[in-house]
Amino acid sequence: MEATAIDPKVLIAKLICWSLVGFDILLGGLSLVSPETVMKAFAPEGGQEGAPLLRRAGSIWTFFVPVQLWAALKTENPTALRAVAILRLQEVPADPIWLATGEDFGFFGKFGLVFAPLFNLVAGTYLWWVARQLDKENA
Repeated sequence: MEATAIDPKVLIAKLICWSLVGFDILLGGLSLVSPETVMKAFAPEGGQEGAPLLRRAGSIWTFFVPVQLWAALKTENPTALRAVAILRLQEVPADPIWLATGEDFGFFGKFGLVFAPLFNLVAGTYLWWVARQLDKENA
């Protein structure tokens, strides 16, 4: 039996989804169990006032994991890809707002708060596009 080649756009979507699973397990999990550690990484000179809010964000990010896992396992499912796209796109405004209103961010914090919205915008838009392409192919 011959193995079928996976469509490159679907393979990229699968890799994005698996990467998001790992990242959100790491960041979401650490934000849940030790928000103070994450706060020190983002704002080493700042206080810990944001730790409770970060713990709340961590619970949201860990909720993303099963949705992203679904899409990583069922990448050919346009609904799964759209679900992840929506999660990523709704995150786009969060970090610029935090950067504009927060204090004492170190290099890592500033880098993350600038890079994350760009990544989420590109990843979310790409996953949405792949979902549309799959819809067209299946029509």
